[in-house]
Amino acid sequence: MGSEIKAFLGEDWQKFERLFSEMLSSRIPILNKVNEYIIERSGKQLRPMLCLLTASMCAGACNDASVRCAVAAEMIHTATLLHDDVADESAVRRGHPTISAVMSPTASVLVGDFWLSRGVATLLEICDNEIFRYFTVCLGDLAEGEMFQIERAAALDTTYDDYIYIIAHKTSSLFCAAAKSGARSVGASEEQIAAVESFARHLGHAFQMRDDILDYSPALSIGKPTGQDIRERKITLPLLGAFENAGPQARAAVIADIEADRYDGVLPFVQQHGGIEYAQKVLESETARAVAALDIFPDTPARQKLISLARSLCLREA
Repeated sequence: MGSEIKAFLGEDWQKFERLFSEMLSSRIPILNKVNEYIIERSGKQLRPMLCLLTASMCAGACNDASVRCAVAAEMIHTATLLHDDVADESAVRRGHPTISAVMSPTASVLVGDFWLSRGVATLLEICDNEIFRYFTVCLGDLAEGEMFQIERAAALDTTYDDYIYIIAHKTSSLFCAAAKSGARSVGASEEQIAAVESFARHLGHAFQMRDDILDYSPALSIGKPTGQDIRERKITLPLLGAFENAGPQARAAVIADIEADRYDGVLPFVQQHGGIEYAQKVLESETARAVAALDIFPDTPARQKLISLARSLCLREA
């Protein structure tokens, strides 16, 4: 799906890649090497794609401000991953050693700070205060979401509402900033920006839910380890669904096992009590709500790409 979208965006995507590389250039050779290492192992780049597709849907074309917003979104996302690797003590990301593991946690934090500063600098020349507000609100959300997740993980009492709060702040917030900035960069109306925000919020929810389902799906080979969330005491949607189906007594027994660092029974519990199926239904509902938010827009190729992107999240093998 990503390669199709990049081909559709054409010159706009090429402009994104050129500016992205240009803004990361440094006088420090080791920093340039680290940046190359990160770029070569980059992920799906969904946030810049979302930004540019949204701009195209709202106005029929992107502009320089749209490209800058896309670059900022990807840099901020990468900065948060570099910081997360330190907080989570992660040795591997996307099948490759993290900067924290290869160099040091300090290096990972500093490189993350560099990416964050360059993301902000990318916006300075051409973007208005409202676009800055989108991203600053997002940065606050990311920090609050992470701290709230730490608090709930320590207490092992995450509820469904807590879970939605966490993913809204930690994942969907940056989706919203990317999409809204793309829309505003081309002069979209307030109605269009509100619709785009709704689409991005539900898309972000679905994206994180799919990731959480995959963490409980060892049969699906996607190149990442499973069972990591519960080892970090993170209670996510599949386990919440299993708790709902199994009842309070079973929940108490599983929580007791987690508190005692016994994790082997959690995956069988989730499978036995329909946790994955529960989560899949919620994911599909979020996807449907995302697609419905785009009803106010004409049926253009950019809109169809956004709909296809949302629906692809419902496919477990996607």
